[in-house]
Amino acid sequence: MTRTFETATWGTELHTSGADVVAGDLSLRAESLHRKIAFYLDADGHPICQSLCPTSMWFPTLVTRITSAVAAHGRVVVQVDAALPLHSALLDVAFPGTHLAGATMTDLTVVDLSRHRRTLHVEVPAHLTVTGTIALALSPVIPPRTTAPRSVARTVTA
Repeated sequence: MTRTFETATWGTELHTSGADVVAGDLSLRAESLHRKIAFYLDADGHPICQSLCPTSMWFPTLVTRITSAVAAHGRVVVQVDAALPLHSALLDVAFPGTHLAGATMTDLTVVDLSRHRRTLHVEVPAHLTVTGTIALALSPVIPPRTTAPRSVARTVTA
C-alpha cells in the first residue's frame, strides 16, 4: 500500500515505498543513514544539510535521527538529533524505515537539541527505534501583527 503526503504540509512530494518514505527517488531512511546528521528537503526533494543552511532560509521538511524514545501513559516523547527552527510548529511526522503495523494515534512530544518541546497528536508506530529516522513537517510561526499606536484625543481643563 502506498501512502502519499500532503505537499502543502510537507513542501515536497513524498510517498511511501514499503516502510520507507521517499522524495522522488531519494529514500529518506537511506539518506539519513548516509549523512548521519539532520537535513532539510527543498521543494524538489533534494537534501540540504541543516548545519550549512543559513537560519534566514526556511524549509518545511526536516529529517533527523531519534536519540531517545519513551512511551508511557499514552504519550510518547522522542529526543531528536537536530535543533528545530526556533519559530516553528510541527504539522506532521513520518517515521521512514518503520512499519506502521499496530500504530496508534497518540500525543507525541519532540524534544530537540536545545531542549525545546513541540507536541502534536499523530499516528505513532508500535515500535520506535532509537537511531531510527524521523521526518518532521514544519510550519513557521508568524508573530502577531502589531497595530500602530492609536492617538487618543484628550482635553485638559484647568
